[in-house]
Amino acid sequence: MVQRIVVPIAAFLLAAPAPAGAQLLDTIGSFLRVKPRISVIVDTRGSFISNRNVRIMGVKLGLEHGGRVRYGIGYNFLISPIERDQAIGPDGNVVTTHLRFGYVAPYFGYTFFVRRHWEVSIPVQFGIGSGSLVYRDEGGARRRSQRTTVVLYEPAMQVQYRLIKYAAIYLGWGYRLVARTSASLNEQFTAPIYLLGLKVHFGDIYRDLHGGSSRSTR
Repeated sequence: MVQRIVVPIAAFLLAAPAPAGAQLLDTIGSFLRVKPRISVIVDTRGSFISNRNVRIMGVKLGLEHGGRVRYGIGYNFLISPIERDQAIGPDGNVVTTHLRFGYVAPYFGYTFFVRRHWEVSIPVQFGIGSGSLVYRDEGGARRRSQRTTVVLYEPAMQVQYRLIKYAAIYLGWGYRLVARTSASLNEQFTAPIYLLGLKVHFGDIYRDLHGGSSRSTR
């Protein structure tokens, strides 16, 4: 049942060409037969909005099979402040607007290379959310001047090196493709993304404390 649902989703997100795609999907299907574990992921990604360097945080909940295949759903949101002055209303009063940007995204990841301390994986997200400009009026109330719905596709590649059993450093790169359905907000959301940081394997810590398996949950 899981294979019938996840494999077509993986084929769509990875957009793998045939015949290599068929072999890849067969491999993914074999890992999906491994008993899954719950996976909780909190990460941050660097990117750009209108040539400004920004950070986006993601919180993901899903399942992981054999340390190789993981999937689920997450919520991602802009944590960097982006402000600009803008004329509002018929009187053209100038206010300072703040960009809000967030989206819900099903995700899929496949680790295709594992050797000693090294892992290489392909994480992909497909999301829908919104962007808006908000400001404070003269009375201090928060107002919204513009809003748009966005649809996103984020393919990436990530390399991880396990420093110790419970921690690893990772480096990744990819691209965020964004389609808007209404107002542009005068911002460019389509841009490269990059990943760089330290990952703590809380699954290994938990299982060692409780005498379980040593395989990590990412």
